[in-house]
Amino acid sequence: MKEVFYEESATIQNVRGANAKYNTIKAFSIISYVIAVIWVIIGFNTPLVDNFLINLIVIGVPIIIFLVTGILLGRLKNKFYVDYDYTFVTGSIRISKVIKNIKRKFVIKFDTDNVERIGKYGSDTFYKYEIMPGIKKHVFTSNYVCSEGKDFYYLVANVEGDKHLMTLECTETFIVNILKFSNKTVLEEEFYKK
Repeated sequence: MKEVFYEESATIQNVRGANAKYNTIKAFSIISYVIAVIWVIIGFNTPLVDNFLINLIVIGVPIIIFLVTGILLGRLKNKFYVDYDYTFVTGSIRISKVIKNIKRKFVIKFDTDNVERIGKYGSDTFYKYEIMPGIKKHVFTSNYVCSEGKDFYYLVANVEGDKHLMTLECTETFIVNILKFSNKTVLEEEFYKK
């Protein structure tokens, strides 16, 4: 069988809103770092009290709080502008997230042999998997409404001993490529009923 390469992206639809949230949180993160630096400068230029513990509380604790806040906000901003890439290469599926079209981060990789079930998001089978204890749930789209020509699908795969329930926003072509290299029984029965 010849090699198949197919790639799709679930790009964020509300770019303006995502960009505003990203930039706002980034600004607050930078402000936290600036305040931490200002507090360090104030601490070096302020006469200290004889008690070490009081000096630590008055100078050190606020610096730590501002630094931790800056770090947390810096990480949080990356959750507001995320696209997902789904790559299929002859029996292997790789999902990555792309943060603000700048930073690409690998999320998960598995083979079609590990796929247990594929179907439409919101079907009865999907909800059975969703309430299954111990299953890890992932939503690999930032959209609440499908882009034109795409639909929401779910995929259940066993990856490194854990069962994962993944929600994807892709075309039926992506699902068909997976089915070509997997057991045909992985497709849920109600897939074509809707």
